[in-house]
Amino acid sequence: MDISIQICTYNREHLIGKALEALFNQNYDKDKYEIVLIDDGSTDGTADVIKSLKPPCKFTYIHQQNSGLSKGRNVGIRAAQGEIVLFVDDDIMASENLIAEHMKIHREFPKSVVRGWVNHVDDLDKPGKQPKFTMQDISTAFFWTSNVSVAKKYLEEAGLFDETFTEYGWEDLELGLRLRALGLTLKYNRNAIVSHYKSRWKKTDLPKLLNQARSKGRTAVIFVDKHPTMRVKMATGIHAPRFILNDILELGGLGVKFCQSVVDGHEDDTLEGFPLFCAHQLYKFEYYKTIKDELDKQKTDGE
Repeated sequence: MDISIQICTYNREHLIGKALEALFNQNYDKDKYEIVLIDDGSTDGTADVIKSLKPPCKFTYIHQQNSGLSKGRNVGIRAAQGEIVLFVDDDIMASENLIAEHMKIHREFPKSVVRGWVNHVDDLDKPGKQPKFTMQDISTAFFWTSNVSVAKKYLEEAGLFDETFTEYGWEDLELGLRLRALGLTLKYNRNAIVSHYKSRWKKTDLPKLLNQARSKGRTAVIFVDKHPTMRVKMATGIHAPRFILNDILELGGLGVKFCQSVVDGHEDDTLEGFPLFCAHQLYKFEYYKTIKDELDKQKTDGE
């Protein structure tokens, strides 16, 4: 088996079928790749969607109790039979040559991490209206599981994903540091293209988004604790200049109240323009508040 495509999913019945169909339609020998899907405790109709599919390649479906991405990824890696493991997410729609483009680079550069292009879209039914490029498409991460591949033996040598990360955020970048330490190099192939579906932010989504910000803040502190380097501090924003900027924008709580009032006053549920900017700012405020709370806890526990 040349390559295993590893996906973790949780309550994405509206997306997982489309994501898998795109992977079924690869222009690569169906006998030489497999898909390993880890269902991290979905409670929606995900299982029914999976049952309705007719995979043309080897397909492994594993349902586990909700345990988080790191544990799910590790279960998938251990089940993988391919020499290379390609990671995508359950909201990723692959181009038909995705596998071929990843394998082309691995054959030329065996000791490498291969990253492809991730194009963020907000409407899967109207691809022609999607932007070809947005600022979200830029990432300098060494290892980003939206579209990245590496030999299974190096994942095992690095120790797999750190299961200390049980919430959203940073687990892939943390593994990337350990892969880099093995001497692997990053090879970027912009012809290995995927579309990453991200729905437009809505007012009704804000509580869920702020909860995600809190999870990301807690895992950011874990990341820095494990790797207290300037590279990681800059990536997570856990450094003095960024804290100062956040405090200036927050204005002792006035910034939060102002941004919340702008979002609340927006007539449509879908956010755009300045109300969308304010929603993103609320996300950042919550992220840094959580980080500060976690750091204060560490100080209190250390006294």
